[in-house]
Amino acid sequence: MMDSMSFNSTDFVLTGDINSPTYAAALGIEGVIGIIANVAVLLMTLYQRKSWNQPSTIFFTSLLLSSLIIALVYLMSSFAVGAEEWIFGNTFEEKNGSCIFFGFFLYYGGMLNAATLAVISFDRFLFIVKPHLHKQFMRPRVALILIIGVWLLCSLINTIPFYGFGVFGYLYDNGVCSLIYEHSGLYLLVLLVVYPMIYCIIASTSIWTFFFTRSFIKRQGRSVDSGVYQSKNKKLFGIFGSMLLSYILTLLPSYFVALLVFIFGQLDSAFAFGIGTYGLISIMNPLIQSYFRPEIKETLVLFAKKIGLKSNKIHPIEPQVAVTAD
Repeated sequence: MMDSMSFNSTDFVLTGDINSPTYAAALGIEGVIGIIANVAVLLMTLYQRKSWNQPSTIFFTSLLLSSLIIALVYLMSSFAVGAEEWIFGNTFEEKNGSCIFFGFFLYYGGMLNAATLAVISFDRFLFIVKPHLHKQFMRPRVALILIIGVWLLCSLINTIPFYGFGVFGYLYDNGVCSLIYEHSGLYLLVLLVVYPMIYCIIASTSIWTFFFTRSFIKRQGRSVDSGVYQSKNKKLFGIFGSMLLSYILTLLPSYFVALLVFIFGQLDSAFAFGIGTYGLISIMNPLIQSYFRPEIKETLVLFAKKIGLKSNKIHPIEPQVAVTAD
């Protein structure tokens, strides 16, 4: 691959064998829907002030914000793919700086998503397996400190390329800014350590939790306040299981493609497919939360009732008068 850090303006021109209009449209649609969905759920979270004192609200808000970062990167990247060149900047330095900026936030948002899911998995584990410990330990202040720590740690890890141990650059084969694998040995090594650790936390807490029966959850659930992890019928799967399934379906293809690219070099269509499936997580997260989180469902029902009342005022239902024959 051409060295993306060389002073050559052709580095910022899309030359890969892909259908750029279709690719740009897919990225743009994911970006727009992701932004709308995440902002909507965030606003509904702010509207339901009574839920602010729940640690789960803090964790899911973090998940929404990280998904919003990914959606914003996708929307901006779609403009560049559609133009078939990196359009953010006039000089090489400006283009390279904006490209590094977008590449950083793409990986930052992705790591935040995974790390926050691990925190939610641990919180869910405490809620179901050790409800008294959860009520005593997992307070809003502790949850906030935990999330701030996750954001800071993910930020520090993803700044490694800025110190010369990795490269964020323009992929002229695909028109997006991402990690340049062959110039990012140490950073790749760190990612290969961090992500397995995150997934081990998710797997271990999930497996342990799923060993418990529904009867156990019903028994223990009465001793603590009802939370977001209990669906209408207190199913074991619930919101976390749905998110975990969505992560597997959306992220597994992108990781598989990344492995192929790392081994065989740039694969234009495959990489574009991986980028496309990866972006779906920014849409799935808010949709799943809007279905399972009780405060979000309450807000949606309230808005629906208000819209229905306004509609009835605008178009009142006229009483029907019975007509009788003389």
